[in-house]
Amino acid sequence: MIRRRLYVEERVSKLAVWSLRAAVFALPVTAIALGLYATETLDFRSAVYAVLAGVGLSALALLLALAGFVVIWNEGLRGLGRVIGAAALALLLIAPTATVAALSVGLPALHDITTDMDDPPTFQTLGQLRSRAANNLAYAGASASAEQRDAYPGIKPMIVDVPPDDVYKSLMGLVTRHKWLVVDAVPPRGGQREGRIEAVARSLPFGLRDDVVIRLRRTAEGTRIDMRSVSRNSDRDFGANARRIDQLLAELADAQGRARR
Repeated sequence: MIRRRLYVEERVSKLAVWSLRAAVFALPVTAIALGLYATETLDFRSAVYAVLAGVGLSALALLLALAGFVVIWNEGLRGLGRVIGAAALALLLIAPTATVAALSVGLPALHDITTDMDDPPTFQTLGQLRSRAANNLAYAGASASAEQRDAYPGIKPMIVDVPPDDVYKSLMGLVTRHKWLVVDAVPPRGGQREGRIEAVARSLPFGLRDDVVIRLRRTAEGTRIDMRSVSRNSDRDFGANARRIDQLLAELADAQGRARR
């Protein structure tokens, strides 16, 4: 006599299935948007909309995962692994955007930061190479100066009692260490002319391009260093430009073995 075994099929939560599908779909949407922006196939605004679409899908996946967890807990359905995977992937995609949003709280809508607001360093080479869609390199003037002073009072010129050529060499070393793309470099030749370094840097978390110019001027005390950092596409920099200037000048002070003043 053949005994028949009864198999009770455990149902899988549909919310768990769809939460994982939404999270998995959001991953290529976000990655493709960032990749197309990095290769300059998409402009900044279009890339932002595409990334936000991916983040929106991630948020939907997270909500579905939470709802699926409740259903699985109450009804004993299968799908807990899918729920956990969907939630983890969704949080991974949401975290960078949430971080940027948190960093922007209380910061002004600035994209052009300089140590010299009366006579900002000029972009001579990058000004000709940037696309027409990029932000204007003309300094905004008094309104931007006032906002910068309130938000970043520590962004000021740096003066060292070191010859311009030595400072120039130190700066080139720091720029190279940061892996910025140097577009133009003019040595000061013993202070006979202004030294200038123009480079392109990328800011986290989305790899946005920022244009940087460093100016060296000989003074009675030694060398005055001014720096300007401008976001190429975004209308706000989330504090990245000020952090970049502050970090580089602090590193220069350490390299020269002198206190920053």
